[in-house]
Amino acid sequence: YLHHFNPFRAGSGVEGELEKVVREFHVGVPVFFVLSGFLITLRYAGTEQMTTSWWGGYLRNRVARIYPMYFLLTALAFASLWYQTGEFFWKLWLLNITFLRGFFEAFVYSGVAQGWTLTVEECFYLSAPLIFLLLRWRPRGLWLVPLGLLGLGAVLVVLCGPMKLYGLFGNLRFMLLFTFFGRATEFFVGIQLALWFRQGWLQPKASSRRTVAGLLAFGAVILLLNVIRGTYTFGQEHPVGIIINNIVLPVAIALWFAGLLTEQTALRRLLGGQTMQVLGRSSYVFYLIHMGVPHDIVTRFITTQPLLVFLLLIVAAIGLHYLVEEPLNRWIRTFRWPRWRAVT
Repeated sequence: YLHHFNPFRAGSGVEGELEKVVREFHVGVPVFFVLSGFLITLRYAGTEQMTTSWWGGYLRNRVARIYPMYFLLTALAFASLWYQTGEFFWKLWLLNITFLRGFFEAFVYSGVAQGWTLTVEECFYLSAPLIFLLLRWRPRGLWLVPLGLLGLGAVLVVLCGPMKLYGLFGNLRFMLLFTFFGRATEFFVGIQLALWFRQGWLQPKASSRRTVAGLLAFGAVILLLNVIRGTYTFGQEHPVGIIINNIVLPVAIALWFAGLLTEQTALRRLLGGQTMQVLGRSSYVFYLIHMGVPHDIVTRFITTQPLLVFLLLIVAAIGLHYLVEEPLNRWIRTFRWPRWRAVT
């Protein structure tokens, strides 16, 4: 939220320096990707089967978690666009509701702008069972997969880039920063952490070394991205920044997560508290509404005071989670298609 609505002003002095640092708070995206890799592996690795029923259940659960609120808020975004322009861009709408817009540089910020990360996430969801099957067959081949995906992404850039199809895999920087092929390492760091955790390699610690070291490394990466930014808008767009963001930062995040998993710290107790649990459950809705039409409604009709806007969006996210998202999630998970009997 601070990354998208930086409270500090650019310029000289302390406030200007804080603006530069907060500008690099896009690092929340790698946290999301590493956490996804960890959680999906912890829940599903070892249960995967090449059967219709297993894939059906797995995909149904993933759809139930991601799709209902995304679809509703995408509809709201395009309804707002239709209201302003008098035109319904149905092709762009289709690209959005199918998550395909994330492969096109021209459309990556269309609809629910921050939803581009869901294209990356869905690619991981679809490939995760295959990755787990590969781990059964060749356990030591885990890190060959992100290398292969990176190579495949480069090939797609070579093949699609010259075609100028609205930026479909238009260039290497776009591929590395906005697609699963470039950002797979973040998920695989989470996968590796989950495997080590399940195998008992991460033993409980009485100290807080891992947590502190992870947080310090996390902060150091933010400062480093700020230092190397140069003429780019964000440090992650710098060639060296891409490496730091996609490879170094996930390792720092994993170290921090390892501390939260194994060390009884004040931060762990805070995050485990009931208030933070409620905020965590509603965080996906907050992610979808914190900018775009819902944010614009609050700032236009209620208040523009930054702290109040933030708090109102949190309240809205909690309400939407319990009243809309969670009921739809349960309904989709328990829904069974009727079985039709042949009429003889």
